[in-house]
Amino acid sequence: MTSESFYTKVSAISFTLLGLWWVVVQTHESWRLELARRRMAYAVSLHFLLPGTMSILSLVAPDVGWLWRVTFATAGLIGIIGTVYVVRTLRADNDCPRLAQAIEWVAIPVYAIVTIVAAAPELASNLGLGLSALQVEGIILAILLFFGVNAAWILMIEPPRATPA
Repeated sequence: MTSESFYTKVSAISFTLLGLWWVVVQTHESWRLELARRRMAYAVSLHFLLPGTMSILSLVAPDVGWLWRVTFATAGLIGIIGTVYVVRTLRADNDCPRLAQAIEWVAIPVYAIVTIVAAAPELASNLGLGLSALQVEGIILAILLFFGVNAAWILMIEPPRATPA
């Protein structure tokens, strides 16, 4: 599969999942009232929005390396900042599923890897896997989508914890 075909599919999947996730969030009115659930819904949105955006912008001019590199590095930094923001809130709040918290903790270094590979694409060739930097980034985007789908599932099925009286 070519990188162009891959990123076309990833962008379509990402934005489809983002749209579906927003429908789910709309049906859970209580999430807008609970800070941890609201922040987790935001984190899930990031896991769909950022890979979709990176994928679309990598298609604009695939032969212009600086464009995808700036896009991926910026999106990686946004992912780190957004996820750290969410994680800081989740630590203080008792109503967030622990597995969802774990996913967000793991997502931070994954976003860091996105940023590092974009900033230094030669690292991809040093892995010895015969993959280009854009192919390595594609694998990482698939991991981010995996985290997003799992976090979405956890939030949809995990009931809020009873608050102590």
